[in-house]
Amino acid sequence: MTSYSSYPTIGLLPILKINHHKIVQIALLLTSLLFSIISFASELPDLGATDLKDYNQQTETALGRAFSTALHQHYDLFYDPITLSYIRRIGSKITSETGQSRHYSFFVVNDANINAFAGPNGVIGINTGLITAAESEDELASVIAHETAHVTQRHLSRSYEYQTSLSTANIAALIAAILVGTQDPGAGMATYMGAMGLSIQQQLKNSRIHESEADYFGIKYLYKAGYNPMAMSDFFGRLEKESQLYEFNSPEILRTHPVTANRLAKAKDRAKQLAAENRPRQNRSLRLIQLRVALLTGQNVNNFKNLKLSTTEKCYLAGLELLSSVDRKLTNEITCLEKSIEKYPEERLLLIQKALLTNLISKEESHKQFHYLEAIYPSDFSIPYLHASALEQHNEIEQAIQILKTQTPKFHYQFLMYSKLAQLYAKQHNNKYVYYYDALANYNIGNTKKALHLIKQAKSLEKNKKSKLYEKLTRFESELAPKGNHKNK
Repeated sequence: MTSYSSYPTIGLLPILKINHHKIVQIALLLTSLLFSIISFASELPDLGATDLKDYNQQTETALGRAFSTALHQHYDLFYDPITLSYIRRIGSKITSETGQSRHYSFFVVNDANINAFAGPNGVIGINTGLITAAESEDELASVIAHETAHVTQRHLSRSYEYQTSLSTANIAALIAAILVGTQDPGAGMATYMGAMGLSIQQQLKNSRIHESEADYFGIKYLYKAGYNPMAMSDFFGRLEKESQLYEFNSPEILRTHPVTANRLAKAKDRAKQLAAENRPRQNRSLRLIQLRVALLTGQNVNNFKNLKLSTTEKCYLAGLELLSSVDRKLTNEITCLEKSIEKYPEERLLLIQKALLTNLISKEESHKQFHYLEAIYPSDFSIPYLHASALEQHNEIEQAIQILKTQTPKFHYQFLMYSKLAQLYAKQHNNKYVYYYDALANYNIGNTKKALHLIKQAKSLEKNKKSKLYEKLTRFESELAPKGNHKNK
């Protein structure tokens, strides 16, 4: 059973930490694949080759689920619900302009390196370092648009032929190790795998053709979503210029997404063709999120404190520090956050949390405020999540459970919400429901094997075989068992 007592918290926000020894475990796992890879590595096609065939949708879906599982199991994801919701809000604006009907999954990796990646089946990752490095929301959106274009143009599936001699989980683990950037080309994973590791990494690197294509379509999505199309060339151009000062320490994103003068020139020309007007850059919410990320991760926090902050930003930073402090004393007037809060949910959420902690509003009033926000922002999972967390803090466990049980099915990404339900049932010592909701959480991130194990644990505790829970567990198990019983290729 998952131990929830080990999850540290900052205020009401859980930041789930990872055991970094697992990175080494991944390396050892991939080393064991070396001999099976050697037999076909020489046959891997070059990136951009015109004769490549996409692997089918069934294979891509299976790879995407295995890739998502690998991310959650082996990498340090940043689980702050407000930051996640912000990134997904931008992502939704971008992906809605692609003209394709498919699910995208956006995750934030707790890594100070400036990087982003597009994995199988629409899984897109953004590093915290990239969030804090952007100078406008347009720049951040431009990277998300670029990665979205890698997905719509099927660049990953066009990079190599899917090999059935390896399991889906092992292929996904290998792709994750390369795309997430856990290793330097001269160290880490590549050292464990030797020259073969470098060979496969090179196969998965984005070619200049793919980068140009991702820029072309990404700028189109960026413009149609209402952002400034010049932001993409501005962002990559600035990083390239800055990297020239640090020859041996260039941003990770420039190593995985090579920038050339020709590429930047094409991106600028493309943006000029689309830009009917000089759209203003959007910064308000980004600055608040950057302050949030910096404080919660400890990345560049002093840099942000030294910037010239607006009154609202100073209040927001003070509020975050209040949530993270042990004594939680009132450090400034709460009314400083009351302007424009209907337009910016990040501010109102912080306001409610801060007011609750300082006893400036009642539980009943906070309940009304959360319901108000849930009605205005129905697609924002962070609101019911934090609503339940606030109720949990005041020991209203059953009410918190009911909110999450009602709200969770509406969202595509349910891992955090089902995990919170498992935590809440653990506080009630109701282990059969702990196992059940932990199973749902794991299934949501693609971990079918663990979900099946947890279902069996829950069934062993449910003595009444005619109960609704037992029926749910049996139906859930029957849906997963056929997949779990076949060899996963």
